[in-house]
Formats: sequence, C-alpha cells, structure tokens
Amino acid sequence: MPVTKIYNSFAEINQDLEILKLEKDLAYARFKKDLNEAKDSLTVENIVGEKPMRVAKLLGAFSGPIKSAALTWIFKKIF
Repeated sequence: MPVTKIYNSFAEINQDLEILKLEKDLAYARFKKDLNEAKDSLTVENIVGEKPMRVAKLLGAFSGPIKSAALTWIFKKIF
C-alpha cells in the first residue's frame, strides 16, 4: 500500500521534484552507459569467438585443394 505524503510547503514539493529529477537523470546515464557497453561487446570476435579467426589464419597458409578440403571438412563439422 503506497504511503501518501502530505506536503506543508511548495519548498518541500520542489525538493522532492528535484530529487526525482536527479534519480531519473542518474538512471538514464546508467542506461546509456550499459547500452554503450553492450554495443562495444557486439564485435565479430565476441560473437563468433576466437577459434574461427584462428582457423582462418591457419587456412591462409594453405592453398589450392588442401585449402578447399579443409574448408569442406570444417563446414561439415559446423553445420
């Protein structure tokens, strides 16, 4: 059951309104910070992981039929 506050002056109302505004601004700043952290964490390396990047670097050393056979084998394992 919510408690109803009784104000005796406009100064008390203004003080509570200022506190509520500061709390709202703080919550918004935290939201923006969390959103930016989430955006920064959405990189290819974080989503896919490091192993595919390592495999791609390793496959870069091979050429021709060996490379195609390795890619075929990897894709069969993944999918």
